[in-house]
Amino acid sequence: MNKAFLVRGLDVAAKLMGSHLDFLKKAFSDNGTPSSSRLLSIPHFFVSAFGVLYSTVKTGGHPDALAITALSGFAVAPYTVNRVSNMLGKKDDSKDEAKDGNGS
Repeated sequence: MNKAFLVRGLDVAAKLMGSHLDFLKKAFSDNGTPSSSRLLSIPHFFVSAFGVLYSTVKTGGHPDALAITALSGFAVAPYTVNRVSNMLGKKDDSKDEAKDGNGS
């Protein structure tokens, strides 16, 4: 095998891996800062996916729309709560205490 071909292939693979990692960093962050609500959605998704698969195997058919809707809502609940609290103007209490000088 040609060494130049192998080195070129490794360079392309490294660039692709870097671009995928950059994509994941951007996907799980809010304007450049890590987003815990997006990260918490990952285990919720896996629990929901397991619920759908379990229901499918146990019943021998597809789950009904209500079950899928409930599991979908469970999967995105952390992100939804974060967005709604931001929309309603909820402030972080720990930041307010630090500004007032009352924090520990």
